[in-house]
Amino acid sequence: MENRMFLAHRPGMPARAIETAADAADAVWLDLLDPTPQEQALATQLCGQPIPTLDDLNEIESSSRISVRNGAAFLSSPLLQKTGPEFQTTPVGFILTQNRLFTIRFQAYQSFETVALLVADHAQVMPAPHAIPTPESTAPTPASTAAPSAPLHTQHDATLHAGEILVALIETIVDRLADILESVGDLLDTLSHDIFCTRPSGSAVRNIASWQRDLLQRVGSSGNLCSRMRDTLLGMERIALFLSESRKTASAIPTPGYMLSTRHITTDSVPQEGESNTAAAYALSNPLRMRITTVSRDLSSLDAYVSQAQDKVEFLLDATLGFINIEQNGVMKVLTVVSFIGVAPTLIAGIYGMNFKNMPELNWSFGYWYSLGLMASTIVLPLLWFWKKGWLGGIK
Repeated sequence: MENRMFLAHRPGMPARAIETAADAADAVWLDLLDPTPQEQALATQLCGQPIPTLDDLNEIESSSRISVRNGAAFLSSPLLQKTGPEFQTTPVGFILTQNRLFTIRFQAYQSFETVALLVADHAQVMPAPHAIPTPESTAPTPASTAAPSAPLHTQHDATLHAGEILVALIETIVDRLADILESVGDLLDTLSHDIFCTRPSGSAVRNIASWQRDLLQRVGSSGNLCSRMRDTLLGMERIALFLSESRKTASAIPTPGYMLSTRHITTDSVPQEGESNTAAAYALSNPLRMRITTVSRDLSSLDAYVSQAQDKVEFLLDATLGFINIEQNGVMKVLTVVSFIGVAPTLIAGIYGMNFKNMPELNWSFGYWYSLGLMASTIVLPLLWFWKKGWLGGIK
């Protein structure tokens, strides 16, 4: 995939690059990937409203991420993406009008490619011939004038609409986020095993320090991933809530008999009481709102999973720091033993190194060996005592 592109997606046709306004004719979905200023200007001309820039999509205010201007819904959210070994979030934008969907992104996402293939494979189904009214069928007959006849049962229009593409994109993105969260669970399980069940080979201090540093880096990366996932889920939840509250009956938006989805969901159009045909142009039909409601429930469950994962990351961080403190205490014990056993011999050497004239042991023939034995005993006896206390791996 090229780094920059402006594509027009038509149902049943492969994507086509847009260079002029004529290239976007009859396109339901216009997709901008890291657009150039020329592509941005062309998209603004096709949309009739300014296309958000990267700085606009990075705004964190709710009013900036979800707004309605001139009958079009402007939606944006950070989206988690794996860039090399790390996960990063970059914003994506959606502009939903009555007839078109504009998407603005600055990274290539597999979810968009998946839905693009669905759109390209989508067949436009025309109404069945018997469902098309003819002058003969509409002419009054004696039976029809005598009593009202039963309504005609026509086949649903299967035209692909912008709202359906947006819902399919959101569903695919949520499914992708769920897959990432599954990998996060496996990552945390592996990290937990490494913290509690394994130790580096060898007892060198540098090996232990390197192992502990690696554990802290992995815990930090896991916490960063959970935080970025939380931001993405929050943004997608806001979009799903906004779309689920937008109401329009199926008579206002023709509903296909089968719908574009990676979840293999088929719903019938059942208008609800109280719905108005004068709803906003970007509002979704009842079946699409049902799907968005399902997505909202999925997002809530994923958010709960992320909260649990964040709690586990905090627990693993505390455990790692606890093991580091234990290792540091062990080092301090060794230093304490070394410093303690060096005090008494130094004291003895200092006493017998004094140049006093009258020292009882000064002319003693065994004075040298006596002082060496006394120094050795002051070393061995504390070592035995520390070993009995368990500081040197002895009796515990």
